Amino acid sequence: MKLVVVIAVGLRPKDLAHAPHIRALAGRGFAAPLQTVFPAVTCTVQASFLTGGLPRDHGVVANGWYFRDLAQVWLWRQSNRLVQGDKVYDAARRRDPSFTCAKLFWWWNM
Repeated sequence: MKLVVVIAVGLRPKDLAHAPHIRALAGRGFAAPLQTVFPAVTCTVQASFLTGGLPRDHGVVANGWYFRDLAQVWLWRQSNRLVQGDKVYDAARRRDPSFTCAKLFWWWNM
């Protein structure tokens, strides 16, 4: 089985009329709207999607982190290690060692 996940922030079903390639891709498979989490910001939503967990579970509650030892907020950290919990592709690989995955253009690619 092959799966392609395209997350196009702000793309509504009616906008597919203006996105012929995405519309064609969806036509060969399916398209589904996603419910979001709060706060609905890049880092939090992508971490929820990758883990299937809520922000309280994976620890990504915003696009910035408060580092107590430095008394500073650092924005837009990219390390995948900041996301706590099992990623969906790691769980899939444990179930099937031949599983492959390409995660392109996600915030958590580092």
